[in-house]
Amino acid sequence: MKRLVVIAMLAVSALALAAVNLDVFGNYHFTLSATPTAAASISYLSFGLQATYEVTEGVQIGGGVGLAYFLPDATAATNFLGTASPTQWTLDFIVSAKYSIPINDFSAVVIKGYGGLSIPGFTAFDKLGYIVGAKVLYVFDMVDFNVGLGAGIEMRTYKASSITTVPVGVLASIKF
Repeated sequence: MKRLVVIAMLAVSALALAAVNLDVFGNYHFTLSATPTAAASISYLSFGLQATYEVTEGVQIGGGVGLAYFLPDATAATNFLGTASPTQWTLDFIVSAKYSIPINDFSAVVIKGYGGLSIPGFTAFDKLGYIVGAKVLYVFDMVDFNVGLGAGIEMRTYKASSITTVPVGVLASIKF
């Protein structure tokens, strides 16, 4: 029991000294291209929660979880995602790296690269897809709270289906 308490205290001490951020993000995705071409009308919303750790001044790495909701009818989303049951949701596991370039005391430009796995319908592990993207955000800094707005490019692939989109969205970050 003593070992467990000592390990827990060391973990809490290490996290207390670390610059850990909690990011909440949301995006609307405009489609640039899709395969099959019948999926070109698909657009979707994505949102999630991510914890990042500042490894050096202005550079953060982290991971999190997100959801994507495909907006058109369920049949188009089901055909695109390749699932047997009608679903318009995917569960995303994301890792990312962020680099912040300060402009002045109250604002910065953040360049974010990310990637991860996407599971259609939360259970279709045989239809597992992946996500790769990059984004540039203008961030307003309020000491331990940041709010940003930006756009980028993202690609999702599920078996024979793929989509390239422009995500436009917001990012809110809280420093602990």
